[in-house]
Formats: sequence, structure tokens, C-alpha cells
Amino acid sequence: MGLYKQDSSINLLQLTHRLPWPPIDGGKKGTLGFVEGYRRHPATRHQSLLCMCPTDEAQWALDWKPDGVELTVDLMYSRNTIPRVLANTLFSRQPFNIAKYQRASFSALIQASIGRQIPDVVHFDSLHTSWYVPLVKRLAPNALRVLRCHNAEHVIMERMAEAEHNPAKRAIITIQARRLKSYEAEALNMFDLILAITEEDATRFRAINPRCDERMIVVPAGADIPLVLPPAPPADQGKIRLVHIASMDWLPNQAGLIWLLSDVLPLLDKTGVDYHLDVIGKNMPDAFLKMSSPRVTVHGFVQDLKPIMSAAQIAVVPLHVGGGMRVKILDYWSMGIPVIATHVGAEGLWECDEKVIALADSPVDFARAIEHLSAKPAEREDLRAAAFRKVSRHYGWSILIDGLIHRYQALRMSGKRSA
Repeated sequence: MGLYKQDSSINLLQLTHRLPWPPIDGGKKGTLGFVEGYRRHPATRHQSLLCMCPTDEAQWALDWKPDGVELTVDLMYSRNTIPRVLANTLFSRQPFNIAKYQRASFSALIQASIGRQIPDVVHFDSLHTSWYVPLVKRLAPNALRVLRCHNAEHVIMERMAEAEHNPAKRAIITIQARRLKSYEAEALNMFDLILAITEEDATRFRAINPRCDERMIVVPAGADIPLVLPPAPPADQGKIRLVHIASMDWLPNQAGLIWLLSDVLPLLDKTGVDYHLDVIGKNMPDAFLKMSSPRVTVHGFVQDLKPIMSAAQIAVVPLHVGGGMRVKILDYWSMGIPVIATHVGAEGLWECDEKVIALADSPVDFARAIEHLSAKPAEREDLRAAAFRKVSRHYGWSILIDGLIHRYQALRMSGKRSA
């Protein structure tokens, strides 16, 4: 890190639509990486974090005390129930994924926070917090407004519509996708700096709003990386340990797991590979918990992942609907676990060097990839080593945040602001 004068230090205000604790899925880990990265940086003078938080995570909010961060939490009901989505579709023109986060209580928290400490930079975590930009602009007109994008949100919705077989559901999702695309295009105009998570998403943003190009940079998610490649797990009497981790309250993750269990594993069973799959994820639906079998253990949420992860020899990412970047792949790489993923699952990570990850999109190819790596320990080791080199060189949080802070300071000095 460079040296920073006192007059170049910054007060930071972060707004998030979810509690980034505990770091049990990619979204939480990505948000927490910014919280911790900002906190540790020598140029940060004061840091406030305002979080919307589902009521069923209230205990986590009470337990989390981030050092050096002024934390305020707004509890809310956030479930995407069919009646709520249907009511929004019929009686509102706003996309549901934006409207449900519009809260008078959160506005009051923003007003109180800015009243205590005027921010130099306001970090809006995801499009879901963008509704509060006019309020922030009025209360802190000189603050740099930064949007950190987890995904191109409209693309995920469009892909969900394409994958939906039920005509009624597809019609509703299509309407929501159209609304979200229009909202996202307009919202990009409100920020001084836009942080796209991948070059693919940056291209999507330019396509719906060419004016955002000069205000956009690519800042990928990061990882906490050990100094050396962790050792490979010991052989388990010929059995290959597979692991799948995903937040199971997200429909694309549910669809990916169904595809893996229903389409891929029956083909793998025919190959004779001796394997065991551990499935881990918070908010695991009961239907998935019942899918455990002699070769598959569906755990749901696991407090201590170390025993499972230290034994895992291959991680699988069977995603077919999505966007952005899978933070869990960075975690697998930093832990020395080789990865098999679909192209959608590996988006933003594989294009420069396909030697760091095994890619497969059809059930046959995915099963073959598992079979091949299971039988080739030397190739697993090559993947482990190549992926660890990649994550170490390009995805350390300290490197990413330091470059971002320099950008904030340059923009503050230039005085440039969005309309």
C-alpha cells in the first residue's frame, strides 16, 4: 500500500441490502470483503455500515461486532412469496426486487448516520440500494456515490424467464425482467463510479446505457488467500469427495442442484466412480434435505465447514442461470480445491486461462469431467496449483481495495460528479 496524507483520508458510508455475516455464501463474502478491506486500509478515517437484514438473521446481526465499524441494522421481512410478487406485478410499475427494499426506516437510518458524520464516499452495495441515491445526494451532495454491482441484475431475470417452463410463471418473470432492465439502465446514471464485477457485466451495462462507460471500472470479488497452497487431502480409500456450496434461497442455485442430482449423478453412477457428494447451503428447502442418499449428504447450513472442505477433492458449480462472479470459486481455489463448473458458473474467471478450471455444460460432459478428474490425481494437482497462482496474483482483497481507494481519491480531487 502507498502512503496517505491525513487530508486525503476518507469517511465511508456503506449501504447494503443484506447482512454480510456470517460469510456463508458468495454475496455475503463479497460484501464482507469490502467492509473488511475498507476497515483495514490506512486511508479510511471513519466507516459506517447500514444493513437491511432479514428477520430470520436477527441473531447473526446481534452476534456480529465488526471492529472499527459503526454498524446499524434494519430488520425486514424479505421472502419472495408468490402473493407478494404477483401483487407487485399487477399493481405496481416498479420491479419487485427493487420495491421490496424501499423502506422508510432505512431512509431514517441514512439520515441519522449522515447527520452524525458527513461521508466522503457512499458505497451502494448492489442495485437494490440504489433507490436511496436521491436522499444521499440531498444530504451529502459532495459525497462520491459508488455502485458496487454483484451482477447485471436484469440478465439473471431474463435467463430465469428463458429457463422457466410454466407459461404463467414465465410471463410474470418476463414482466419483471423488462422492468428491471429499464430501472437498471436509468439507475446507472446516478453514480459517479460503477464497479462491475466482470468484464461481461460491464459490456451488458454499456449495452443498456452507453453513457455509463466512462464511469465504470471492473473490480472483481476477492478472497482471503493463504501464503502457500494448502496440502491436498489424503486419499480416502479410493473414494472421491465432492462438495457443492450455494445459498439455497436463490432459485438459480436450486435449479443447478436439481440438474446435478437428477441429470448428472445418475450418469456418474454408471461409470463406477466411488464418490460422495456433500451439499451445503443456508435456507435449504425441505425437498432437498430429503434427497440425501448413501452417496449424497445434504447438510443445509453448516457452522464449521473446515472438516468437509479439508477432505474435498473436487468442487462442483452446476449453475445454468446467473451472472456476475461466483465468489465461492475463488474460495475453492484459495483452499486448493480443483473446480468443475458450467460456463455460466465460471463466468468472469475462466476466459484468460482455461487451465485453472474444468468446464462442462451438458450432463454427459459434467459427469465425464468428474470421472476424468477422479481418475487423474496428477491433473487435479495441476489444477490446484494453477488456480492457486491465479487467485493469489489477481484476487487478493488488499490489492483490490488499495486500487479502489486510489480511484476514490483521484475522483474527489477532480471534482467530477454524475448528473
